[in-house]
Amino acid sequence: SMITKDFELDGVKAERVDVVKRVASAFVRQRRGDRLALVLFGSDAYFATPQTYDVEAVATAIEEASIGISGRATGISGALGLALKRLEQSDAPSKVVILLSDGVNNSGAVKPRDAADLAAAQGVRVHTIALGPDDLVEGGIAQRGGVDSATLAAIARISGGTAFRVKTTADLEEVARDIDRLEGSGRI
Repeated sequence: SMITKDFELDGVKAERVDVVKRVASAFVRQRRGDRLALVLFGSDAYFATPQTYDVEAVATAIEEASIGISGRATGISGALGLALKRLEQSDAPSKVVILLSDGVNNSGAVKPRDAADLAAAQGVRVHTIALGPDDLVEGGIAQRGGVDSATLAAIARISGGTAFRVKTTADLEEVARDIDRLEGSGRI
């Protein structure tokens, strides 16, 4: 669903992935002084970059990411678990995960709320971004291809993070600014 053309870039219909690449790479480039890592996920999760202060390397990894390399499912819990495993060893005074998903967790044995409980126990705040114009359930009706914003909101609430709902490119740009305000540079 990340290849769905339901967002806009420069006034032209664009795939979700291209919007995320542009906004996320710009966000990362502004986080000088932060140690960042990038976890990409589908059916499986993997580190696209290790934890590093090299924001340019992380931004480039975002820009070069491709759909399908880690499978076609949505393994939210696996991605969160991988990030938590790495953060468990970190001596950073503030530990934050930004979890962006456009779907429903449909891969892996661990439930997203259980992963959120682990994040809370480790003192890791998880800010979630539900990306897509439709919710899984909107107006009491199930929406095929909708984002599970309720589960993402629960992950944020349980872990002490903030849940964001993104339906447009402008929404995603505003979320980047909001997270910047929440997590002042040099604190992640």
